[in-house]
Amino acid sequence: MTALCVGTCGQAREPSVGALPPITSDGERLRAGGRDFEVRGVNYIRPTGDDERRCWTLQFGADINCPWRISVIEADLDAMRARGVNTVRIFLNYYVFGGQREADASYQKSDALRHLEEFIAAANWRGLYVLPVLLVEYPQDRFGPEHYERALEWHVRPLVRHFAGKPGILAWDLFNEPDIGSPIDERCWDWDNADFPLCFPLAEERQRFVRVVHDEVKRLDPERLTTVGMAFAKSYFEPAEATIRMADVVDFYTFHYYDNEPYNSGRYRQHWYYGAGFPADLRRAIEELHALGLRKPVVVTELGFPTGPGTTRTLDDLRRDQRSALQTIRDARGAGVVLWSFQSSPEELLGDLFVR
Repeated sequence: MTALCVGTCGQAREPSVGALPPITSDGERLRAGGRDFEVRGVNYIRPTGDDERRCWTLQFGADINCPWRISVIEADLDAMRARGVNTVRIFLNYYVFGGQREADASYQKSDALRHLEEFIAAANWRGLYVLPVLLVEYPQDRFGPEHYERALEWHVRPLVRHFAGKPGILAWDLFNEPDIGSPIDERCWDWDNADFPLCFPLAEERQRFVRVVHDEVKRLDPERLTTVGMAFAKSYFEPAEATIRMADVVDFYTFHYYDNEPYNSGRYRQHWYYGAGFPADLRRAIEELHALGLRKPVVVTELGFPTGPGTTRTLDDLRRDQRSALQTIRDARGAGVVLWSFQSSPEELLGDLFVR
């Protein structure tokens, strides 16, 4: 598929204050402003220089260990824009944006919300779409019907209402990796583990929860696309016996792919389900989603290769495998990729991948 890129592809350009056109779905393609849109993205985990031991991801000023540093964030966004990025994926912590009320009834998320607005505005001004992951760090034992209303009222509704209809948000990524159930039981790392009887009801409970979130998001922001950041592509159609098929819920598919590193990621060997390795498994995952026949775009929203001490890849290996992954996604009619930031800066992560 030949993809045209809206936003900041190719050479860096001057920032634009114009509203970014909404992203729509047209068969296997994403579209923006009447043109095909290939997602060329970065998972923005934390500002360059922040200590991951103190703050693993953006907390939008709600955690004293993670001070809000918009000047550093803007410098990172500038570096991404200059290297052809058009999408930034971020994570909206359940406790930051509402769940903390359980421990502190006086908790107010107004500062965090203001910082989120500031982030989205800074990205949009540079021509970058934002892909927010709506539910992150959600309690793993609260997927039952008795928990729906609290999750919706404390977290989902306030966020979605606030940004409903506003430009610059690519889509709502409803939940990050609901198909990983290992916090409940490690045997349910993959919710499709048929060898352990707990995993099937766990999968169905989570599928019902995600659909409830989806339906409420669509009610509040009906024109915005939705997806779910699955750990495994097959979770859109497995378990096959489930009442709900997640492929029927979302507007486009997103999933995560890691190969043999990091060794604690759980995606390699026993957990990736083909065994052919990279890039063959990546291609097959995309092709299986297309084979469902629903004609929905496929974006790989986490793909990363660690480098540095204790890893097997050099920076040259990183560049080689990034290029191979991007070409594999394009050849399989994928609609783009969002890199996972194992490297310490946008410059080190991206190289010239999106501007070649």
